[in-house]
Amino acid sequence: MIKQGLLSLLALCSARATASVTVRKTDRGTTGYEVDFKYVNTTASRVLIGGGLQPFSDHFHTTLNTRAWYDPHDYKPGDFYVSFGETPDDYQWPYEMANEGDGVWTYTTPLPSGIYSYAYLIDCNYAPNCSIVTGQLVTDPDLPPFQNVQGDQVASSFQVPFDARFQGTDDISANFDYALPAPAEFRGTVKSVNYSSPGSIHPEPDVHHFGLYLPAEYGRVQGKKYPLLYLSHGAGGNGNDWENLGRMSSIIDNLIAEGHIEPTVVVMPSFYNLDDSLPRFIMGNASTTWELPTSQHIRENYQRYLFPWVEQHLDVCSAPSCRAFAGLSWGGRLTYEMYVNATDYFDWFGMFSPATSGPYVDAEGLAANPALARKGLFVAYGLYDSVFDAGRDVQAALDALDIRFLSRITPFGGHYWNTWQDELWWFGVKALWKPFPYTQRTGR
Repeated sequence: MIKQGLLSLLALCSARATASVTVRKTDRGTTGYEVDFKYVNTTASRVLIGGGLQPFSDHFHTTLNTRAWYDPHDYKPGDFYVSFGETPDDYQWPYEMANEGDGVWTYTTPLPSGIYSYAYLIDCNYAPNCSIVTGQLVTDPDLPPFQNVQGDQVASSFQVPFDARFQGTDDISANFDYALPAPAEFRGTVKSVNYSSPGSIHPEPDVHHFGLYLPAEYGRVQGKKYPLLYLSHGAGGNGNDWENLGRMSSIIDNLIAEGHIEPTVVVMPSFYNLDDSLPRFIMGNASTTWELPTSQHIRENYQRYLFPWVEQHLDVCSAPSCRAFAGLSWGGRLTYEMYVNATDYFDWFGMFSPATSGPYVDAEGLAANPALARKGLFVAYGLYDSVFDAGRDVQAALDALDIRFLSRITPFGGHYWNTWQDELWWFGVKALWKPFPYTQRTGR
């Protein structure tokens, strides 16, 4: 049994609201694991679990636009959950909690390996319409999200292990155990850091924030400078997402423990609220908008304020040969921006489900910046990813110029966190800090 957090008596909407989540190993079908949710709220009339949990699908009933909408209790090996597709008119949302009396709400379900984000929806049927401010959307005090300030995150999360007896198939093995905690001696630390950023409007004037991962040995080896990975969130997120929703610290811990990468510092910046050129965006406030700054605007701000601050305050190397930039979705678009316009600052780039739209580098651009062909590029997206075409277009542009890169098409992947966990893992295993330009024999 995995108790993912201690039962907290912190209030949710009031002092009468508490919660807990337990992942239990059952050694039986349908997945070998069950998850028990318990939530106490004496004033609620209906409680759903949303904010990340999705119904399931399978390869034979899934396209880029459709899915099968299976209840998790009907799970069969090879099923996976995705977040797209029009809801059938007669569909019953499976994650509805039962009222056991005295305000105690419970729900138990089998779930296969992977990361699951969730929130409790109080008398509200659709998470995007529920607000933390009004108390209709409640994160779990037993599993509080990693965040900079209250309201920066709108979901809690937990990780379910893999059991090959019930989850494996001949053609796909969605095993995410690399996101479970590493051996204690390899566990790094994660914290939220505020830094000076003139013009920033969150979390306070002229102060911005990022998530920071420090490897277990950081600070113990006198004078050591560590390689540095910048890891970006996507649209509608912030720098806490990778830890809260993706368990990046466990993934990096395990990459280090298994010898795939050397101990690495990871900076997870936030690209909203860099200044007042756009309205303020706070995830926990449904009344705010999330207009996107351009990737050029983000890059220029990071170059002006973030990158110098990190080099000055952290024990990190100061050469492109030990610096990398990666990101998911709009963060993948930002990674492409860094690749083209901050080429000489980084030697490795990881584009995870990149939300790019072109125009892409051409022969004239390569002639003007020949270093583009001498970088460690990794382009990845899911087989059922909403940005499948965009990822393919990036690859086609690179292929047309004979620029070598590594590719990963996640076989169970939609545009969601299990896909990005998979992409971060394989970026570390096959690409990050590895010799390049990559060839057909690289990593064999």
